[in-house]
Amino acid sequence: MRLENQTGIGLKHGGDGEMIIKYKDVVLRAIEENDLELLKEMINDPEIETMTGGYSFPVSTFQQKKWFEGLSSRKGELRLIIETTEHGAIGLVMLTGMDWKNRTTEIHSKITSRNNIRGKGYGTQASEALIRYAFKQLNFHCVYTYSIDYNIASQRVLEKCGFKREGALRERIYKDGKHHNVTVWSILSDELMSKE
Repeated sequence: MRLENQTGIGLKHGGDGEMIIKYKDVVLRAIEENDLELLKEMINDPEIETMTGGYSFPVSTFQQKKWFEGLSSRKGELRLIIETTEHGAIGLVMLTGMDWKNRTTEIHSKITSRNNIRGKGYGTQASEALIRYAFKQLNFHCVYTYSIDYNIASQRVLEKCGFKREGALRERIYKDGKHHNVTVWSILSDELMSKE
């Protein structure tokens, strides 16, 4: 069964009954155990770690499985695998810090560095799909995120998705022996409506 409405996203049930979000060239779906190798690869990828906030310690297969086992008990989060027909599973997009009273949530995404996947628009499409889902299906009012000052690719994705720069958190992130500014971004539900 497929449901396509004013959201611009297709909500349908996959072959095993799970709900998926289809938008342009990407499908967003629940994380499965066979995705753990990709997730472990991304969290251990120094190129990805450099572009994201915080820091990561090396993660083993055992640790990744333990994380997966506890995933269903985590509240206020929605983590989805990004898939394409051509490449299969290529990344992760998520909503965290879901504040149901104030109707705000934070969005994050990661695309694998394997097979020259980046730069093809999949991250933008996945983010657009999840933003639409957050506004139209979950009734959020504001989606926000952060980008490190040197992560130009992330900033381009956010601009394409309609995010506005709110301001800078000065020297908030420490990477490679130096402090860096972090930009705060947000998009409001009515801004998405006016963009469509």
